Amino acid sequence: MKKIVLLIAMIVPSILLTAQINKIDTSFYSQSLGKTMLVDVYFPPGYEDHPNWYYPVIYCLPAWKNNQNEMGMYYLSTLQNYINDNLIDPVMMVCANNNPPPFEGNMYVNSELWGNYEDYNVNDLIEWVESSFRVIPERDARGLIGQSMGANGAFRYSILHKDKFRAMAGHAAIVTVDKNLWLDTCRQRIMIEHPSGPPYFYNYGTNGVFTQGTFLLSGAYSPDTNSPQTYINPQVVNFVFDENCDYIDSIYQKWVDFDISLLIQQLTAEDSVGIFYGCGENDDFLLYPANLALADTLEMLELPFEFYSHPGGHNMPAGFRNRAYLFLDSLMVGPSIHTNIPSESQPKIQLSTFPNPTNESLQLSFSMEQSASVQIEILNTVGSIVLKKDLGIQPSGKHSQHLDIRHLASGIYFCKLQVGDQVVVKRLVKL
Repeated sequence: MKKIVLLIAMIVPSILLTAQINKIDTSFYSQSLGKTMLVDVYFPPGYEDHPNWYYPVIYCLPAWKNNQNEMGMYYLSTLQNYINDNLIDPVMMVCANNNPPPFEGNMYVNSELWGNYEDYNVNDLIEWVESSFRVIPERDARGLIGQSMGANGAFRYSILHKDKFRAMAGHAAIVTVDKNLWLDTCRQRIMIEHPSGPPYFYNYGTNGVFTQGTFLLSGAYSPDTNSPQTYINPQVVNFVFDENCDYIDSIYQKWVDFDISLLIQQLTAEDSVGIFYGCGENDDFLLYPANLALADTLEMLELPFEFYSHPGGHNMPAGFRNRAYLFLDSLMVGPSIHTNIPSESQPKIQLSTFPNPTNESLQLSFSMEQSASVQIEILNTVGSIVLKKDLGIQPSGKHSQHLDIRHLASGIYFCKLQVGDQVVVKRLVKL
């Protein structure tokens, strides 16, 4: 079956653009965890009316102490408004529960303490979604978004599973456990939470948020169900601090293996992982300096990214969320439709545009499975061609093309890539 990507804004009848949010609360059995897990699934307008359409998916990763309902509380209203206003292509969103006991979270890693949650998210969940709903089963049709602990998961999965995800958006992540950039500050706050002084007894159930957060990180990075540390409760981890709140170096070294700022050095620009992240200057967990330093690391590695700095605290502001949807949409493929035309006679192509929105220039990246004639057009909202470029016959493989659009007025346009008889269209916002 041939898959043709269509310009959704031109074929979705306005009657389908409804304010009603179509979301289901359901569950599936995870082989990795050996139990049934709760999950929420959002369907964009038009999903039920067009049974031959297939959609990209944004995987929403809940924050610490939140569950799958976080998607409906914080993400869906704006997402649907952006779809209805034709700012982004229709997209599905999936949010699975990730807050196991005893610390109400998992940092999105496998752990002997709570099970193989990383395998559950990157294998079981994706397989279940793609076998249960009409989604495009390709890397370029998968994105990640998360807040706090969820942002850590978005970073981790886009790095270690770059073959499965095209782009990520994460706000207020613990991007490093470097002592000077963050962990020393965390250590000082833990001591403040224990005003009686050393020797300290650390209790997840009764201590403050910095102590609790250290328990969560210990469960992910240094779990030990037979822990010898008698000064912690519950006694199921190797806490990174001793009774005097001094570092235990052997345990700290285990934490370093999970450091995002070090893991990200595995990426190269050729991996084409889109990175959008942010943090508030007044973050409640004091994460801003480390997030700001990560931007320097990304620049040094020559990795494309956007950093969203704002004067707020730990919670994700609306501005970040809004920009995240535009960012993910610019890199992920749009909805597609299956027809009865044999796929063997057509080249399979993918298109991404960056940056989007943009002011002066646009970089088009596309890939094709076989040689074909290539033509690029920019169209305005009434379908008139405002820019055209004929590239002639191009070989199979990856291609990149730069477009100067400074002469275009601000507004919404559509970038149309035609390869042979197949067409891909991406929405473009000119600032």
